[in-house]
Amino acid sequence: MGKKNSHLYCGICEAACGLVATVGDDDTVTLRPDPTHPNSHGFACSKGIAFPAVREDPDRILHPMRRQPDGTFTAVGWDEALDDIGRRLRAVVAEHGRESIGLYLGNAGAFNYSAFLWIFGFAAALKTKHFYTAASIDINNYWVVGESVYGHNLVNPVPDVDRTDFFLCLGANPVVSHGSMLNVGHIRTSLLRIPERGGRVVIVDPRRSETAQLFEHQPILPGADPWLLAAMLHVILRERLEDTKVLASSRGGRDALWAVVGDVDMERAAAETAIPVATIEKLARDFVAAPAACVYGRCGASLGPFSTLTKFLIDAINIATGNFDRAGGMVFGIPALDTEQFTKLFRLNGYDRWRTRVDGHPEVLGTSPAATMATEMLTPGKGQLRALINCFGNPAMSIPNSGEVERGLASLDLLVCVDPYLTDTSRLADYILPPALWLEREGMPIFTQPHSNVPYAQWVSPTVPPRGQAREDWWIVDQIAKRIGLAPSPAPGAQLAATLGIRLKPSFVADAFMRIGPHGDLFGLRRRGISRKKLLRHPGGVKLADRLPTGVARHRLHHKDRRVHLDDSRFVREMGRMAARIVHDVDAYPLRLFSIRELRSHNTWMLNVPKLMAGDRVQRLRIHPADAAVRGIDTGDHVVVTSPQGAITVEAQVTDDIIRGAIGLPHGWGHRGGWRRATAAGGANYNILTPDAPDAVDVLSGNAVYNGVSVEVTRAAVTATVGAEREL
Repeated sequence: MGKKNSHLYCGICEAACGLVATVGDDDTVTLRPDPTHPNSHGFACSKGIAFPAVREDPDRILHPMRRQPDGTFTAVGWDEALDDIGRRLRAVVAEHGRESIGLYLGNAGAFNYSAFLWIFGFAAALKTKHFYTAASIDINNYWVVGESVYGHNLVNPVPDVDRTDFFLCLGANPVVSHGSMLNVGHIRTSLLRIPERGGRVVIVDPRRSETAQLFEHQPILPGADPWLLAAMLHVILRERLEDTKVLASSRGGRDALWAVVGDVDMERAAAETAIPVATIEKLARDFVAAPAACVYGRCGASLGPFSTLTKFLIDAINIATGNFDRAGGMVFGIPALDTEQFTKLFRLNGYDRWRTRVDGHPEVLGTSPAATMATEMLTPGKGQLRALINCFGNPAMSIPNSGEVERGLASLDLLVCVDPYLTDTSRLADYILPPALWLEREGMPIFTQPHSNVPYAQWVSPTVPPRGQAREDWWIVDQIAKRIGLAPSPAPGAQLAATLGIRLKPSFVADAFMRIGPHGDLFGLRRRGISRKKLLRHPGGVKLADRLPTGVARHRLHHKDRRVHLDDSRFVREMGRMAARIVHDVDAYPLRLFSIRELRSHNTWMLNVPKLMAGDRVQRLRIHPADAAVRGIDTGDHVVVTSPQGAITVEAQVTDDIIRGAIGLPHGWGHRGGWRRATAAGGANYNILTPDAPDAVDVLSGNAVYNGVSVEVTRAAVTATVGAEREL
């Protein structure tokens, strides 16, 4: 039969790098970068290339599994599993109402368009407040600022990297992450070209990361990003360096921004950031002086206690300096499928339309913060979360205060996990349902295309069939919804159609909206337009334009007046709250913890892949020599990291790559469950240390706080076990 080659894209993260797959006679797959891909241009990271090992993993679950009374699992048929899940969900609804059913959408769901659409649709049909997503770990602050400043959650201008003269990067390590909310193929090369043409790249990070090693590095204490940004904006406005024309065209303008940062104490900002006042002032002036500049912040900047304020200040600086909707500044992406109009049509977008039951946090895009899950599961009363459908997430590891999350999951009347592994979460499930992986399903990078510097469209067929009895995620969700009498859709008439046996597929819905969009073929009326059928004939991707446009802001803003709004009083209050915040536990917990993303890891998975775990793969805590010396710590020592929430034991690495006063720890380690290599790798769960109290999250977005957590580090006793965890 011979080998077969096909084009596709990587489904692990939002970079969606183009790949070429070779399928052998034995159904095995090898992957290599696609040099013809319009965005990634022949780049792909080690995780994507190694993904066939996940498909072929002997630890992968290939049949529906039901939990037995002794905690073990046995295989069952799909109909048996789905019918029992439906029966138990109907019983929960009969006693407690639909609002007691919850959904959790893990990180992988953002890169699976069909499951993404159907899970959002299922939550809308349930009308439940218990819809949690990984977005509330590190991105809800973007959605809040999008709604406030631009009129829609999903509006997010991206840095025009290929034309900028000054790239100021906070809390991101794009050489490793390959960009987030910013998709630039071969981003390392694109960034290196900036200083080559006389520009600057400044990386603001507590660690001299892989990206910082290549450019100018400005160390900062974890969680202090909003202090730096507020001080920079204060300098810009104080010295009248702003673009008066741009600000005059916005609502609120200069006065609104001065209301936020006018009272900034520069000495306090210096103390909070560990950056001298003179350095902050020079950074602000240099940024303004650049012909074109952009401030960009990502996961690290989104993990602090004031992350929505941080994102607002990022956008405010770009706008105030005239670097908005301008070449080399922040520009608007071109999505193949217009997700802004899609969510607007079905009223999925929005903010603070209701509050969570116990802690009173505002909803974002129809979701509740994941940091509230434990409280919602463990607090009795009307609306208590009693049944959860967990779609490719691992909340027992990825949500703050993991000990309480695990206790809550164990208390549920029903826990269903759609997952290819027996993970830290799914080991607690009543049912584990095996999904098809991205090599085994049709794909369209719905989350990638709005943030790509090179606009393109792509739609690919499955490369290989699903193994075992794995089924597509959207089908699993649809079948569960069907068994409680619902269609997973917010569309008018969808429930009536379902009762008549009409159940649409995600491919039909996505294709229809793409075809009526600005680049669609209008069902044949626009000859050069795109459609699913056309894209499937060109699976390597189709370029929509050579670069992103400028001068289009008025057409991309959703406020009725078509203006940028800078006068949201919530940011004034947040600035005041930050200024009033005093850390009371400095003596007991003098260090500030931040998370580290490693090149061969991806959140809480990929540690079961042999090639990615080869060599010296150990979870190591990074600590500055001065901080290590006063605690008697050397490289290789076992140390105990303690926060007000709990304590873990890990191995130490003493390095001056870390700013003094901070410690860095890779997340995603410390596994339990049935993925044997990941479990054997040891390490400890980062989230034993992180808080979930109502005042410990970002109050505007509900984003969890992972950076800037107050901790102490001590040398462990000789008998201490790495990975040992305890709650306090």
